[in-house]
Amino acid sequence: MDQEQAKSLLKELIQIKSVNPPGNETEVAKRLKILFDEHGIENEFVEYDNNRANLIAHIKGEEEGPALGFTGHMDVVPTGEIEWEHDPFAAEEQDGKIYGRGACDMKSGLAACVLAMVSLKKEGLPKKGSITLLATVGEEAGAVGAKQLTALGYADPLDALIVAEPTRNQIKIAHKGALWPQIITYGKTAHGSMPDMGTNAVIHMNEIIHKLLGEEFKMQFEEDDLLGGATFSVNAISGGSNTNVVPDRCMVNIDIRTVPSQNHQQIIGQIEQIIQSATLRYPDLKADIQILNDQPSLRTSREDPFVQVVQDAVKAKGGTTALGGMTGYTDGSQFSQASKKFPIIVLGPGDTKLAHQPDEYVEVDEYLSSIQLYKDIAKKFLA
Repeated sequence: MDQEQAKSLLKELIQIKSVNPPGNETEVAKRLKILFDEHGIENEFVEYDNNRANLIAHIKGEEEGPALGFTGHMDVVPTGEIEWEHDPFAAEEQDGKIYGRGACDMKSGLAACVLAMVSLKKEGLPKKGSITLLATVGEEAGAVGAKQLTALGYADPLDALIVAEPTRNQIKIAHKGALWPQIITYGKTAHGSMPDMGTNAVIHMNEIIHKLLGEEFKMQFEEDDLLGGATFSVNAISGGSNTNVVPDRCMVNIDIRTVPSQNHQQIIGQIEQIIQSATLRYPDLKADIQILNDQPSLRTSREDPFVQVVQDAVKAKGGTTALGGMTGYTDGSQFSQASKKFPIIVLGPGDTKLAHQPDEYVEVDEYLSSIQLYKDIAKKFLA
């Protein structure tokens, strides 16, 4: 596949509005299936929900050998309220860049994985071992597709995995985990002129937040040399219905980003203790915790042989072999929970700083380079 064909595929994928919610990833999967079918690459849909299907593609050599995986998600985030200079679904090419929602995060990485497999298949590779693509739904809302595929055992045969999220083709061997607790307090409505007749859920939530931001709540962790420390942020709150009504419900969403030394269940237990502590001042306080997202952190050893394989491939193309980490999570969080442990590396075209931004784009040269880079990694690993 030449450069124009490679750009054409990416543009087609960007033009498919797989915005999550609701997802609509099946349309992306169908387009990729056409390409795989044209080149005799075995593939299958794994249905998740209405018009939402994961896509699995597989090529295998004649001899037994290691199994390499590539993964990318097919959903994208909404375009937002800020007006774009470039139509977010037109996939406009200008000054060496392709613009559009998902250009960076992460249809360029996904397309590069697909095209690398197609090119390898044309060359009669691999001779031994196998390559599997796991194209997922719902990464942007809890990595639900990766979770489903992991539960169904699709990741179990792998010996190594490349997550094609945007890193500017730099090697990331670690990323933080995500824990998103939602706390809801429940009260009793009353007329605003008679607050003593009600139970104010907002005041109760204020007590909980005050304690969470104070000395009582301290997450225990060891700083990671690539990821630093954990973070805690109160990011959304809502409560009450009107100025003259005592609120009977208040909700707050918290974003906690964790490092490998932490245990998510212990953190949840700490929050439960904080809520219990708040009842000392407000005995009638009632609250629930719901976990909206629970993604473990990821860390692959610097000494893993696969890391050296990737470094050699990147170095051969003139890239940096430095190893880094990421603050955000990827589908690697879920695939790391497979029954067999294997190294996971995040490596892909695009700058993560452009992800979820207006006028998101990927540099064409970087995208095209990643196709060859994935091919080189596969050849080295499966040699």
